[in-house]
Amino acid sequence: MTTQYVMEAELKALAVKKLEAAGLPAKTADEVADVLVHADSTGVHSHGVMRVEHYCTRLQQGGLNPNAEFSIDQVSPSVAVLDSDDGMGHSALIAATNHAIELAAETGVGFVSIKNTSHCGALSYFIQQATDAGKIAISMTQTDTCVAPYGGAARFLGTNPIAFGFPVADGDPMIVDMATSATAFGKLLHAKETGKSIGPGLAIDVDGNETTDPHQVENLLPFGGHKGSGIALSIDALTGILMGANFGNHIVRMYGDYDKFRKLASLVIVIDPDKLGNPLFATMMKAMVTELRDVPPAPGIDKVRAPNDLQVEYKAKCAKEGIPVPQGVYDYLVS
Repeated sequence: MTTQYVMEAELKALAVKKLEAAGLPAKTADEVADVLVHADSTGVHSHGVMRVEHYCTRLQQGGLNPNAEFSIDQVSPSVAVLDSDDGMGHSALIAATNHAIELAAETGVGFVSIKNTSHCGALSYFIQQATDAGKIAISMTQTDTCVAPYGGAARFLGTNPIAFGFPVADGDPMIVDMATSATAFGKLLHAKETGKSIGPGLAIDVDGNETTDPHQVENLLPFGGHKGSGIALSIDALTGILMGANFGNHIVRMYGDYDKFRKLASLVIVIDPDKLGNPLFATMMKAMVTELRDVPPAPGIDKVRAPNDLQVEYKAKCAKEGIPVPQGVYDYLVS
């Protein structure tokens, strides 16, 4: 399948234009596009500009509030709840993370729950907001179901991603951003878009049998068997149930019911290591990742990498060569 290579600024401009045409104010469109292009530029194409068409469809059919007004209920010095008024999840997470950073700077930790929100894109974007401010961050969100629980043949879990971020002195942060499914649902969509198969042990068909054909996938599998299944359930509890929102199969589906608000919930936790008495945290993290990269590689592996190393390498390559965009996605953006 044909691929277009587009420089970051041009790709963002194309996304912004489409989102504004669908009704988003300029500031919100810019924030959403920034998150999407961040995903594409770090190799997470499943959460990149391929999602623009979906957001535009949901905006046009009434399933997103283009003029949302966020409000924050400050529960305690360290805890707050942000109501995103059924607006764009990307903007809600940006606002919640900024607020959590401010709380952490004052009290040592900022715990901000987000309710009445929607799909927010790659969590690594918001995690890096915190690491850029010298803070530690944890973020998670729920999704609609497409994952069979451990031992099950029908869906009950979302991909329910979780991410961690740690500042590293004189270098890029260490970021761990992962779905609790064996693969992200967006990567399945990307495989369909590019005509590729998926790996073994990632998904099952309608009969509950494993398949590598993205067109035969009925449900994904959790990573690590019962461990991933348990973490996905815990994330649903810490987001949706904590906020009195929906969970599991009660969540409005992303692809379908385009006229309904999804009422998702997310969570951001930011920690200030200085406030916890360790001003050398980022320096110690530098030692950790340096020693990690010095571990002798196993046979067939070129070198040991720290989490986020591949994403940093990919971003540097895209800065020189452009971001790869499937032809179908590119045609939509320029139409």
